[in-house]
Amino acid sequence: MSPLDEYSVWLERSRTGINDEGLKKQYADMLNRIKRVDPITIAETTDAEYRGGDGIPRIIIPFLQSWFVLDLVPYRVRAEHEVVDTLPMKVLVLQHLLSAAENQGTAVRVMNQWIDCRSLQHGAVLGAHFAKTTMENLTKFFDLEHGERISRAMKWAGKPFDMGDVGFRFNFFPRLPVALINWQADEEFPSYSKILYDISASNYMPTHGLTTLTEFLINRLIEE
Repeated sequence: MSPLDEYSVWLERSRTGINDEGLKKQYADMLNRIKRVDPITIAETTDAEYRGGDGIPRIIIPFLQSWFVLDLVPYRVRAEHEVVDTLPMKVLVLQHLLSAAENQGTAVRVMNQWIDCRSLQHGAVLGAHFAKTTMENLTKFFDLEHGERISRAMKWAGKPFDMGDVGFRFNFFPRLPVALINWQADEEFPSYSKILYDISASNYMPTHGLTTLTEFLINRLIEE
C-alpha cells in the first residue's frame, strides 16, 4: 500500500477525530489572526472578491475549479464543493490569506518567473518532503492518453502550459500558480517531470502548505 500524502493524513485525522487536536487549534488560531486583518487588504493581496453590501460581509476566494468563502460575521471558512469542504483545506486557505496579507509591501505579485521548489524559501525541505509516490503519480498522469489527460486537467481548471513536451498550469489561488511539466523520453534521456512554482510563491503560502496543495492536486488528477 502506498504511503499517504500529507493532505490525506490530515483529512483522515479530521474525519475520525483521532489526533486532530492540533489541526482544530491551528484553524481556531488562524481565524483569530485573520480577524485582525482589514478585509479589503485580504481581498486586494489575494485577488479575491470582497462582498459587503448584500447581507453577511464575506470574501470569495477562487480555488482551482471552485472557490472558498470567508464569512466575516461570524468568521468562518466554507467551501463551494464537497470534495474540498474539509478542515485541512480550510487551514490551507487561511494560511494563504495570512501569508499574502502579512507580506504586503514586499514582492507580493505573480512574477511569471518559474522556479523549482528547491529555490523557494525553505525549498530544500519541500523537495525532500515530496513523497516518491507523488512523483510516481505525476508520471501516471502524464502517461494517460492525450484526450484523457486534457479532460482531467480541465476538470481542475488546468490550462496548457508552453514548457517541456507537455505542461499544464493550475491556480491553487489566483496568485498561487503551479506548473506540472513533462519531458518525453528520447535517445539520450528518459522521460521526466517537474513541478514548478512562481518565484513569488513563498509570499502566498508556507512551504509545507505548498507541498500539501501540490500532493492534493496530483492525487486528484489520477483518480478514476
